[in-house]
Amino acid sequence: MTTSRSAPTNQPVAALSYLMAGQVHAHDRRTERFTEADRQHYLDLLSALFVLCADRRFHRDDHSAVIRFVASVRERFDPDRDLVDPVIAENLLLAALGGHDTLPATAENVTVQTLLTVALVSDEQPSPAGFDALLREVDAMVAAVPPP
Repeated sequence: MTTSRSAPTNQPVAALSYLMAGQVHAHDRRTERFTEADRQHYLDLLSALFVLCADRRFHRDDHSAVIRFVASVRERFDPDRDLVDPVIAENLLLAALGGHDTLPATAENVTVQTLLTVALVSDEQPSPAGFDALLREVDAMVAAVPPP
């Protein structure tokens, strides 16, 4: 997605907005300035956006749709087939749908989850206002979770 959007004031939300809009350099500039709290908030936002979009896209027991989606993500975003492990991608999606145990937040799993999230949001093709509403919804979801 390359739609221009207004940047939210919350640093992690702004970084996620830039990433989903395909503005990787602006995203990277934001994340470089993150505090540890910002980094955790960003990961929480990314996970919440991933779960919300996966839930909108798939039925819990439709494994074939998950497999087809993962194949399309690998085709679109991973031509060398070295970023998206299909087993990890499928397990992440199934976990988001409640049909599999949650995977640990390793660097590889976060990378795969990020690419899947970009694809899910891109496929939804939200308008700029719809995208902003989606980010506000995700930020509210994260804010509503009590700290550990």
